[in-house]
Amino acid sequence: MTTPQMPVAAVISQLPLLVVGGGERFTINAHLSAIRGGVPADLWCVSHGQPDDAPHASRMEQPYHRLRNDAGTVAVVETVPLRELLRRQADYRIVHIHQYLRSATTLDMLAAASPWQRTVLTSHGCEPIAELFVKTFEGHPGVEIIEVSRYAAARATARGLAASHVSAAIWESAIRERPARGRRPGQLNAVAVGRLLPHKGFDVAIEAVAGMPDDVTLAVIGPSSGDAQYEARLRKLAARTTSVELTGYVADDVREALLAGADVLVANSSHDDYRGARVEQPELFGLVILEGLAGGLLPIASDIPSFREIAEEVGLVDWLYPERDVAALQERLAAAAGLSLGERQALVAAATERMRRAFLWDDYWARLEGQGAAVWPRVAADTARDRAA
Repeated sequence: MTTPQMPVAAVISQLPLLVVGGGERFTINAHLSAIRGGVPADLWCVSHGQPDDAPHASRMEQPYHRLRNDAGTVAVVETVPLRELLRRQADYRIVHIHQYLRSATTLDMLAAASPWQRTVLTSHGCEPIAELFVKTFEGHPGVEIIEVSRYAAARATARGLAASHVSAAIWESAIRERPARGRRPGQLNAVAVGRLLPHKGFDVAIEAVAGMPDDVTLAVIGPSSGDAQYEARLRKLAARTTSVELTGYVADDVREALLAGADVLVANSSHDDYRGARVEQPELFGLVILEGLAGGLLPIASDIPSFREIAEEVGLVDWLYPERDVAALQERLAAAAGLSLGERQALVAAATERMRRAFLWDDYWARLEGQGAAVWPRVAADTARDRAA
């Protein structure tokens, strides 16, 4: 009988993981990459949010869940207060804290770290304690900030935090070849995916398609954000044309069917929303772009730093457009509609091969181990026996 291996790594999220968005999927996949790479690892997350400035005694009682990760589907195994998680923290060789700028409990975890541990900090954009962290953090060789993108690392460095980056977005098994589909000349089905937030720029995509021939269509796929004013604006814009569909939240099988019937994916996030309100960082990464590419879609994206980073890596810079420029987006959509099926498939195939080299989850943990100024200790299957000895 095989003796179960003791976990030597922990991935800890400072946001709950039971309601899953892009950042949560990143955390879950990071843990799964460790497991599939032969590294015994635990997955933890805070059970619910707490005030950013919660006092120390309150933080010590904050519940954390240890989760089972079944190929990306998580379930609670046990729940313990933070003080107990901090006690157990000493048993891990590597502690990877996600959303480290979310809560002051990150500072508690850093204070509890043992000298022989390596602690890795990664943000997904939730940053309420950024100012506090910069004031209190003191770097040392056991701690590394490894962000999700070059852009995210540059932002951390600008704050005075030395940072590198390791990116991932897609499992090799999720990359699909799309069957050839006949299209009339000029016909193009576009999709835009995400929560209906103003900075996501869905209004730009709707306006662009509404001003194009009927052979260009758009499906906006995503759940409500709770911003009733913005969602009312989207419905009003979409009502002007029969070429745009707002699906709202849909089940996975419906979402997959809509993506399977599309030709291009449009990602329209911008620093300024329709009201002129400014968002300092609309996206730290461009996960949706790579998910679309993995599904065989040609991505057309706004020219924000994180999207440009991906476009440069996969060779699709020509398909960026200036953010919130409706006419420029129309030009890119018309250019995509003018491609033959073979031309579009060739573009997607070449970009997909470059994506495989830079953005796979399959080797993410191995790349994470080798990243940073200090050399990560190699984590082998017998690490638990080393610790016991």
